[in-house]
Amino acid sequence: MTPTNSAMSLDDMTTTPSTSTRSRVIVAGLGRAGLGYACAFAMNPDAEVVGFIEPRNDLRRFVRGVGFGQPSDGSLLRWLTKNGGDALIVASPAAEAADLVEQAVKSGLAVLVHDLAAMPGDVVERIARALEGSSQPTAAGSTIMFHPLFARARRSGALLPERVTQLRASASVSRVFSPLAAPGRDVIDFLLADLMLLLCSSFGPVASVKAQGQRLYGTWLDECQVEATFRNGLVAKVDASWSLPDYPTPAMVIECLGPDGRIIVSDDALEMDLDSLQGRVVAASEPGRLRYDSGDQAVVAEGFLRMLAGDVEAAEALSVAQAVEVARVIDAVRRSIEAAGETQEVRS
Repeated sequence: MTPTNSAMSLDDMTTTPSTSTRSRVIVAGLGRAGLGYACAFAMNPDAEVVGFIEPRNDLRRFVRGVGFGQPSDGSLLRWLTKNGGDALIVASPAAEAADLVEQAVKSGLAVLVHDLAAMPGDVVERIARALEGSSQPTAAGSTIMFHPLFARARRSGALLPERVTQLRASASVSRVFSPLAAPGRDVIDFLLADLMLLLCSSFGPVASVKAQGQRLYGTWLDECQVEATFRNGLVAKVDASWSLPDYPTPAMVIECLGPDGRIIVSDDALEMDLDSLQGRVVAASEPGRLRYDSGDQAVVAEGFLRMLAGDVEAAEALSVAQAVEVARVIDAVRRSIEAAGETQEVRS
């Protein structure tokens, strides 16, 4: 069947709104994500990468070696005494992120925080307090919120809460390809946070959770099963686990059943069998209209620039409030696992 709706994903819009001046971007953190942001903003005509913040000398030398000649420093405040910028992209480890966000807000910079929802709860709350006091635009970036099929499903109305009475979701990825930097970086951080971002963006805030987790390969969690009750009464069964070794990227699936029919949306396809929406859309058929495909962070960088230019949908996808809500859900999941599956309320 052919799709009957023409909803477009956030990264399918034709061009970024032109601005009179280019946004001067500072990238903090030169790991994989930070380098991705640096390349994405450097290739975007509406942005200019003006510097880097990274405490490690070897990473600062590396970024110069790959062709970025902009000034770099281990301290944001020291960098700002000699240079100027408009926005700080925080792709640093969680242990460094809160200090950077607080300094950026006090310095009057716009802020984009990478993967805020997956950071430890105490760090998230500290960052949230800092961003609340900002007079400039603030954002929480996650690439999954710009995935074309999940975005199309939201925009088409297929995932409206009133259409759904039963909800299941799962996420998996090979542990071989996961960025486990320490035992604390487990399947909940790496998979569950993104999956809950997708669910909360469609079905609203979560009120409580019951969760179980399994440690199979070490001291970190390798599998978890969550029963999430949304404030609207909808209950979701959610699973996250490592998968077979040959899946280099996370695979996510959301299955919905309601009085009008069934919806399945995944990384590969959107299938709608509803009274008012019929069709199947595959990922390969979704037109990607990014001017430069410079890695996973390109869609977030483009969305951030759209947000700065006033794009409402991009701002919703980059919502700090939503990322903070999801981080609190993740905190409740961990508390439930530690309490042997007892129901835990999500703090508001």
